[in-house]
Formats: sequence, C-alpha cells, structure tokens
Amino acid sequence: MTSQHDDPVLQLRDLKASIRNIVHDVSNPLGVLRMSAYYLQNGSPDREKVEHYFNVIGENVEKIAAGLAALRELGDEAPPGPPPASRGGDAS
Repeated sequence: MTSQHDDPVLQLRDLKASIRNIVHDVSNPLGVLRMSAYYLQNGSPDREKVEHYFNVIGENVEKIAAGLAALRELGDEAPPGPPPASRGGDAS
C-alpha cells in the first residue's frame, strides 16, 4: 500500500493546493497596498488618514512577508528529486 507521502501524484496535488493558498494569501494584501497607494496619491487625506494608510501598508507588507516565508518553507520541505544527470536528459 502506498502512503500519500510516497505517491508523487498526491504530493503534486498537495503542492499545487499549497501554492494556490499562498498565492491567495499574497494577492489580497497586494490589492490592499494598491488601494492604499491610490488613496494616498489621488485623495487629499488628512494626517490621520495618511497615518492610517501607512499602518495598513505596514500590516500588509508583513502578510506578504509571511506568505513568502511559507513559500520558502514549502520549498525546503519538498522531497529532493533525482540528481540532474539521472533525469533522462542528454548530459552533453
């Protein structure tokens, strides 16, 4: 019996799901950053609003950093593939 850990198809499915989740977790803060930048450039916010948008930007940069760290961890956890010479390609 093959466990999910040993089945490359299931590993790939799980990897794709993890990547989709991370893309979602990074995309949402990017949208918030765009909106904040837009309001800072095109509005005439008072000092309180400027401070608010800078706080929002800082919080969302942290969310993006967390998403990138998760992606880095995902790469570190990926099982190693075969060495390049044994992948069936021509080595010349």
